[in-house]
Amino acid sequence: MCQTRYQLNSHLQSNTLELDDQAQTLSYEHYYPYGGTAIIAGKDKTQAQQKRYRYTSKERDDSSGLSYYGARYLTPWLARWISPDSKGFADGLNLFVYVGNNPLQYIDLTGHVKVYPANKGKPYKIDILDPIDETYRNDNLLYYPEAYQRLQETVRSDPELTLLDSNTHFTIISNKPLKIQAEFTLAEEGGDYSNIMNFSTGVLHFQRNYKEGNDNINATQVTAYQYLGMTKIARASNQLPKTFFRYNILNPTTNTIIREYEDDKNYSKFRHDFMKTSDHGRSSWRIADALGLKIITSNIEIEYTRYKHYKEDHIRLHLKQQKTLRDSENPLVLPFRINYVDYHTPIKRQKERSATL
Repeated sequence: MCQTRYQLNSHLQSNTLELDDQAQTLSYEHYYPYGGTAIIAGKDKTQAQQKRYRYTSKERDDSSGLSYYGARYLTPWLARWISPDSKGFADGLNLFVYVGNNPLQYIDLTGHVKVYPANKGKPYKIDILDPIDETYRNDNLLYYPEAYQRLQETVRSDPELTLLDSNTHFTIISNKPLKIQAEFTLAEEGGDYSNIMNFSTGVLHFQRNYKEGNDNINATQVTAYQYLGMTKIARASNQLPKTFFRYNILNPTTNTIIREYEDDKNYSKFRHDFMKTSDHGRSSWRIADALGLKIITSNIEIEYTRYKHYKEDHIRLHLKQQKTLRDSENPLVLPFRINYVDYHTPIKRQKERSATL
């Protein structure tokens, strides 16, 4: 019996999720950087084994574990081809290396040459510390040369500058509107930060911000570096965003804070809880300060993307210039974090103690 299988791709065109014609999950697969399977799950073993197209949409021989690219086979566990490139040195001096040892940025469609994924623009390379002529101006951006100069000095003195340089990739998504994406990924240590700046609207979109493993790098460092790089590409020096947009919030505490506001409509409580107890609020506070900005806490907006059976939570934060730019030698110190659960249940706990005496 013929079966319809729909495959959803990653940014590398790797097939991760398979659905049937009823939108039910058939299989899910996550890959290591060079194509080995990190995890695969499905309704049953047979369904998972019937998956045909895998890493970068190529077929894999289950008996040998090799991925077939037309010109030759890739060995995922060695991160190498099993045979030299028949086209010679067209793609580099090492005839066995796969995509220049950069599988997060490139793919190989034929077994001969690395290319950029078709669903992305060409990555943009730039030295973010190079001076540029200011040419881009927009009323939707905040003009604040003093803060921008401090941002450059902060990035220049960052002890992790080399790590940021070597693991950040910039992409011009579109020119009208002018949208630039910056992605920072640490494949082995964990950590994935993807932000998009829309210079036409003045909105900095936080797409993905996951910290894992490496305690030497944080969202404030990454965002400061990424934003500076994006302004260099846009030739928008001295320009800062007017809005932060926190996209598809998945943090349980932040989601709970939003649900409670939907129930009680207590904006003062929502504002306090979001800014002082949630990861999203406190991180946004730090990032805004690093840019010389301040969050307008009287105008925090909740937005949604609605689907048939669920909805995604988003937060929009409006920004203004700091009246007095904080000195770089006087770092921001946030108020002590209050545990959200403990903060909202003291009366209940007291009643419980009274009941047991």
